[in-house]
Amino acid sequence: MAAGLAVFTRDGHMSVQVMERNPPAQTPAGPEQYSQGGYEASFGTYAIDDSAHTFTFHVEGALVRTLIGKDLPRAFEFSAKQLIVKSTRPDEHWRVAWEHY
Repeated sequence: MAAGLAVFTRDGHMSVQVMERNPPAQTPAGPEQYSQGGYEASFGTYAIDDSAHTFTFHVEGALVRTLIGKDLPRAFEFSAKQLIVKSTRPDEHWRVAWEHY
C-alpha cells in the first residue's frame, strides 16, 4: 500500500510524491526505476491528448535522477472521484488511483 499526492495545475505543471508504507527490502528490477527507498518524488510539465485519454509527463526534476528529461506517457480515466493512471508501456504493469479531495 502506498500514499501520496499528485498535483496538476491549470497551466500544465505537475508534481508527484508517493511513499510506500511498507517498502520491499529490495526494489524489484523493472524497465524503469521510479522510486528510491520506497519514496518517489518528481515534478515537471504535462500535455494531455483528450482523444487518446493519455497525457505525457515531461520530468524536469526527480529523486531518481535518471528520470530527469524523460517523457513518460500515461493513460488515464476518471471513475467517480478517482483519477486512474496507468503506464502506456506494454512492459510495465502498474496502476495508480488518485482520489480527488
